[in-house]
Amino acid sequence: MRRSLRSFVAAGAAVASIVVGVTACSGGGGNGGDILSQARHGGADPCAPTAGVDRGKISLGLLYSGSPYDGDPSALFRAGVDARLGEQNAKGGIYGRRLSYSIEDDEAAPELNAVGGRALAQRDKALGLLQFSVAASGSAHLLESAGVPVVDGQITDPSVVLRSNVFSYSRPTVEEPTSSGWGEFLANRGAHRAVTVSLELSSATRSMADAARRSVLAAGLKVADNLQVPSGPFDADRFADEVRDSGADSLIAFVPAPNFYQIVAAVQDAGVDLKAILGNPTSYDRSQLARFGDSAAGAYAFLDYTPFEVSTPAHRRFLAAMAAYAPQAAALPDGTALIGWISADLLLRGITAAGACPTRAGVLAGLRSQTRFDADGLLPAPINLSKGVANIAPCYDYVQVTQDGKKFVPVPGKPRCGRILRAG
Repeated sequence: MRRSLRSFVAAGAAVASIVVGVTACSGGGGNGGDILSQARHGGADPCAPTAGVDRGKISLGLLYSGSPYDGDPSALFRAGVDARLGEQNAKGGIYGRRLSYSIEDDEAAPELNAVGGRALAQRDKALGLLQFSVAASGSAHLLESAGVPVVDGQITDPSVVLRSNVFSYSRPTVEEPTSSGWGEFLANRGAHRAVTVSLELSSATRSMADAARRSVLAAGLKVADNLQVPSGPFDADRFADEVRDSGADSLIAFVPAPNFYQIVAAVQDAGVDLKAILGNPTSYDRSQLARFGDSAAGAYAFLDYTPFEVSTPAHRRFLAAMAAYAPQAAALPDGTALIGWISADLLLRGITAAGACPTRAGVLAGLRSQTRFDADGLLPAPINLSKGVANIAPCYDYVQVTQDGKKFVPVPGKPRCGRILRAG
């Protein structure tokens, strides 16, 4: 999503700040909490000094690619993180320690990602990192060498998947071997020839479009063409002509939501008859529907989390925490905020599993111990992190824009996982 998918154009000055959650007021975690409570009142600290942990606080890091546009995905991701950490701190933190984090913005540049990763790992001594960046390769080697646990909300570089310290709640869309899932979804809607679409000057979206190409072929469909669009407004008539000329009867796009709905409107206004138009998780953006109305009718998006329309208890918990701890994004919380919540939840489970005296190595072991993680029902299917990110089953839910263009509805059926092809 996962992804990424979600922050394609980034700019702005680098940011380094501290966000402190609600102060923990009681111990947690049973005996460990009691021991630490004694330490905070003058007793001996039972834990050896370690990065990011003291008697009353756990320090984390957030490394992201900021965006100058309204609805900045990285800001929404951070809001979800704030909500999950705020909720945890209100419950007493983890073993009585409150959670806080420092921030670095890599401006979507690998060299700045390396600088930011080094600052968080060495200067701020973060116990673990949350990442939402399109430039994660910059710091990947440094963070792995230092043994820093990283939970990544979006993995756009296949090389990052191989890092032993990197975890995510979803199989990266660029990972091989390929899944046939997206192609099978198009085929089930009567498609035979698909065109893929990516963003100009974006290697991340090109990689994802290539993954879609392999999925389409794996499902027995043909690839009609691979098209690109700019990050801003584009010539809708020309694009529609390119789709028509390709002979495609379906389309799958890895572009930000505004671009996706420009594509949907352009194709439909031009009368190009497609069996299905499929967007990535960023296309599940309810704010865009108000802009495009029925021009967006019928478009699909695949999701690596359960859509809000299902309204599970876990969704309601998330919404309540957003209202309490991230009110700036609570009016229309979108999937990117939920991704931040799920990613933070996964990291907190790793920290909790590390015990009353967590270390980076202990958190890594705690993350690997998550063999049936489903974020309390927010994922389409439980995942097993014991064998790494590459072995997560690529299961997705799908949603569709209603004919009046006012809302999304879940596509009936169980989560679709497709089949993983053998490498080579």
